[in-house]
Amino acid sequence: MSYSDEMKFLLRSTVLTLLVLFFARPSTAAVAPETVSFQSGDITLHGLLYKPEGNGPFPAMLYNHGSAPGMLSNEAFEAIAPVYVSHGWVFFAPYRRGQGLSASAGQFIGTEIDAARKDGLKRSFIIFATTFLALTAGLLLITRKRRVWIRSVGIAVLAVITVGAGYSSGTRVAATEMVRLLETDHLNDQLAAYEWLRMQDFVQTERIAVAGNSFGGIETVLGAERVKYCAAIDAAGGAESWAGAPPLQSRMIAAVRNSQSPIFFFQAANDYDLAPSRILSAAMNDAGKIAEVRIYPPFGKSAAGGHSFTWLGTSKWAEDVFAFLDDYCNS
Repeated sequence: MSYSDEMKFLLRSTVLTLLVLFFARPSTAAVAPETVSFQSGDITLHGLLYKPEGNGPFPAMLYNHGSAPGMLSNEAFEAIAPVYVSHGWVFFAPYRRGQGLSASAGQFIGTEIDAARKDGLKRSFIIFATTFLALTAGLLLITRKRRVWIRSVGIAVLAVITVGAGYSSGTRVAATEMVRLLETDHLNDQLAAYEWLRMQDFVQTERIAVAGNSFGGIETVLGAERVKYCAAIDAAGGAESWAGAPPLQSRMIAAVRNSQSPIFFFQAANDYDLAPSRILSAAMNDAGKIAEVRIYPPFGKSAAGGHSFTWLGTSKWAEDVFAFLDDYCNS
């Protein structure tokens, strides 16, 4: 074979190899979803169903959305669903009450939490205002022979403490309400979606997994406590709420200790708070449960950018997530 013929052969072989690799890659092209309805108690909810080609049955991922106000969450679904579908998974994205396609089924959870915070502030106002006035009167009496600036500083300090205490009271009430909603109404919606998915003839019932981001990550952890999913994927669950919500911390720690499913926790390094993934995975390991955690490099230029890693950084986490699913959903 001449040098020219060898070069032509090498070129043809290279082109053929590239074509094989290209067409052998899992496609992440847009997948058209089907809108479905299901019952959660007395209310009707809706969700988006993405399916691979063929009749199945397929493994299925139940995906719990976050809680961005006024957002349908389709942006996240449209970015994440093709990744699962390309790996041969059904991707079911149910909308919980008050959001997206299920907006008419109840109040948006963020609105309910804000209302609880305001109510907590109102109820604490009289107590804290009365306390402030009493302490101020006592301070003025004690410092009546002191310089004016000393008395002014004292009153200012009392005012700051009172406002801080009032704000903390409202925050505690809001955190308590958040946990109540997530472990009752919204968990009920997730469980209803699971039951609907389990009844579909194109789903392998022993291979149903659960995932979610942000509030949906919290829901994922709570769901894994109640249902024996083959695996669970928690992406930044509670990252924005963790530090200011001790009731959420204790509830999620209890949930992972009782989890019926192995859980893979992941976040970008510049997310709002990495404590949830680290603390919850450690709590699971301490309880003898299967848990893995992966903190990826920073994504974007802010905490908000890091928090969007779940749906904008699919190429970064997909290999690890599917390795985890392969380990625990193929038995």
